[in-house]
Amino acid sequence: MAVWLLFVLSSLIAQTKQDGDSLSIKDVKVYAEETDLYDNGAWVLHVSWKDENNDSKNASYDVEVLLSEQMKPIHIQNVHLNPDKTGLYLWKWTSPIPLQCTSLSVRLRRRDQHHISKWTTLYVHEGQDQITRGSFVYPQDHVFMVGSRVRFCCILESSNASLSNSSQFVLRISNRTYITAPINFHEPSDSTSDVHCDIKGSPSAGSSVFVGYPPDDQNLTCVTRDLSSTECHWSLGRKTYLHGPRKTNYSLNGRECEFNQCDQQILTKQVTKWTLIAKNPLGLKTLTDTADPMRRSKFIVESTEKIRNVAHARNVTLLWSWDITKYITTPLLCQVMLSGNIYNETFCDVGLASVMLTHLQPFNNYTAKVRCGSSEYFYKWGDWSEITAFSTKEDYPEAVDVWIRYSEHSTHILWKPLTVKQSHGIITGYELTLENNTDEKSLLIDIGANEQLCYDITSRNEKKITVSGKNSAGLSPPSTMVISRYLGNGINVSRVYGSKGGFDFFWKKSPFSTCGYVVEWFPSNSKTNCDVKWEKIPGCVEDTCEKWNRSGDFEAGVRYVFSVYACTKDAPVLLQRNEGYAVEQRPAGTVQNLRGKQIARNLQLSWDEVPLAQQQGFILGYKVEVIHSASITNTTVTKEHKVNLTLGSGSYTFKVFAFTSGGEGDAASFTMDIENDLDQMIAATVIWCTAATLVFVIIAALCYRKRKWLKKRLYPDVPEPKLTGTWTTKSIYSTRGTGGFLKCELQEVYGSEHYPTSENLQDIDLHGCQATLLSSNSNTNTSPVCDPHHIPLNTSAKLFENPSYNLAVAEPISIPERSGLLEMQDCYLPVQEAQNINGDCFHPACDFLQPVKYILEESYLPPPNHNKALKESRVYRSQY
Repeated sequence: MAVWLLFVLSSLIAQTKQDGDSLSIKDVKVYAEETDLYDNGAWVLHVSWKDENNDSKNASYDVEVLLSEQMKPIHIQNVHLNPDKTGLYLWKWTSPIPLQCTSLSVRLRRRDQHHISKWTTLYVHEGQDQITRGSFVYPQDHVFMVGSRVRFCCILESSNASLSNSSQFVLRISNRTYITAPINFHEPSDSTSDVHCDIKGSPSAGSSVFVGYPPDDQNLTCVTRDLSSTECHWSLGRKTYLHGPRKTNYSLNGRECEFNQCDQQILTKQVTKWTLIAKNPLGLKTLTDTADPMRRSKFIVESTEKIRNVAHARNVTLLWSWDITKYITTPLLCQVMLSGNIYNETFCDVGLASVMLTHLQPFNNYTAKVRCGSSEYFYKWGDWSEITAFSTKEDYPEAVDVWIRYSEHSTHILWKPLTVKQSHGIITGYELTLENNTDEKSLLIDIGANEQLCYDITSRNEKKITVSGKNSAGLSPPSTMVISRYLGNGINVSRVYGSKGGFDFFWKKSPFSTCGYVVEWFPSNSKTNCDVKWEKIPGCVEDTCEKWNRSGDFEAGVRYVFSVYACTKDAPVLLQRNEGYAVEQRPAGTVQNLRGKQIARNLQLSWDEVPLAQQQGFILGYKVEVIHSASITNTTVTKEHKVNLTLGSGSYTFKVFAFTSGGEGDAASFTMDIENDLDQMIAATVIWCTAATLVFVIIAALCYRKRKWLKKRLYPDVPEPKLTGTWTTKSIYSTRGTGGFLKCELQEVYGSEHYPTSENLQDIDLHGCQATLLSSNSNTNTSPVCDPHHIPLNTSAKLFENPSYNLAVAEPISIPERSGLLEMQDCYLPVQEAQNINGDCFHPACDFLQPVKYILEESYLPPPNHNKALKESRVYRSQY
């Protein structure tokens, strides 16, 4: 422990002794780095010194920078430096504010392992706040790179001066100096940006700021033009945005020059290196180029005179001369630009000074210029020469495009006017030659250039026509057409629809075609046969011709007729005919002759077509509106020219609209009063009644034919009752009396085995039952005629039984048959009559009286004055 304390004490003593030694740092200098804009603002502070004890390689130095007035450290750094050959150490520091803003103090000390020397004395770099009087802003009119962050300082005239409240200078670093927060400059500017320092009671100070980029020039290239000197060119690259005294300066191999205009007069025939330096306040850039100048030749066609020309109808010769004598012995390659297009041929020769251009258009204006290069060491084309202009001579015209327009009643020959390119000069007229094959005679007709290019040949018998155009150089090759009869018979006209203001359609390949096809079109409302256009088309590919398309030549709303002809060595052959609209519009006119015809309550409304010239599209149909009492009661759409309507009586207005794919046209109106027809109404009523009666008769006949089936279905037989046990009946017996009358007596019968006797009849009360007996001399074959109030009787008495029976018994009761019984036909004697005769019933029964055998089947006589018994009784007729 004692040893350790002794070691620490020794170290402290050694350190104290070292600190007390004199400093080894000598000759300290503090100064600002000088630049071209040093007076406007300097930021780099240089500190240099020497060290007498520089034998230690582990030594380092602490450098501290302080604000002189406030003695406030703003930067401290430990640096390890090596001295230069003279033993001088140099350290540089960039200040965040210009060095002119305030005074700075610097001091140093040496570190060698654990030994640290004392600080040196303070070395001061004075700022402008200690030297000058007045108000200033730093940096003053300085250039900054885009993206810089800069602090500005404002030096006041005195320490008593103060800034305005809106001032950007917010931080005080000395008695007279204020600084701003960092200001960012993100964008370049062609103009200056100003920073103002507003001082209370004094004129404000300020500074201009320039923001841009360092040089960015590229692609240095040096060439020779005259084979004696070189010239160098380069591109600018990125724009610097710096102008005037701050612009970029250039030097080539040590010689100052302007942008893109650096020349070197001495040409060495060997590989040469060119160095370009571009410099501005923000930096510099160096470009180099190395080459053999003889392999970098760019010739220029220069002459004491302009390029001359010698022009003909279809060729021209261009001539020039060389001012540079070395070009005469140099192999040259030249190129010509003719009227803005590179001529399809290059020319090569030693000292080339003329070229000939062929295949030109006669009677046409041209311009030409020439450029050349070395054919031995071709590098690039030289510059273009001056432009020369010339005109070619006239030549005979091209063949005329001829066509024949056939119609039902006329034939016209037509031809298209020659264009400037086809005419090869000024057309003075046309010649028509009409030939007749029979007598080989021909007729020559001259037509002026300003006359209509259409000639009527309807009344002539010629079979061939030839048309030629002419100018001062001569006639064009003849164009011949063979005339035939009208070709339109038997051809159906089909519709074709427009597309994008034009037409597209195909046609099948024709075996008649030897020279292609012709498409002809004209407006259907054309009043002249000369208003026709045509286009000749080459042959077809495979079986279908290429789609024919044409647009821009058609008016909207006009119907055009198209005809396709096969071109042959003789007359053309008509293949197909179409019609259509390029653009369909709504009809311009209305339907014609709108009329109505009433048939009973039906109205037949009819009309005629819209005139063709006013249709302006294919009519797709018609809309019919029926207006009654100021409101539309019915709307009908039809494709026919008529419509049938069923209407009631009254006044109606009818409107008919024609419509196309382009819209609906105007309406044609028609008003009519509808009246009821009485005769037709009566006829209709009779017909309906007759029909109803006929239906009723048919139904009745069917019911009669099927009566048994209907009875079985709707009214089946009820089984007869079967009586058992003891029962009593009252029977009526009749006996012949005097005067031809029958005497009716009622007798009770007991049991089915007993028959009534005459004695039993005395106590029976008859209720108005009497019968009239016919004379015995009457014809026995005569059928009896019965009165509903009379009962026909025969010589034998008949028993009518009205038994009391048990309704639950299902079996019928057998009644013994007796001859001479009387049949009662669903009737009973009225009570009133029975009361008048007091029990004896005498009534004339029939016109005859004869014995007849009756069979009584389940006859019941309902009791008198008993409605319920009457309704429940059932009387079955007897048969005979």
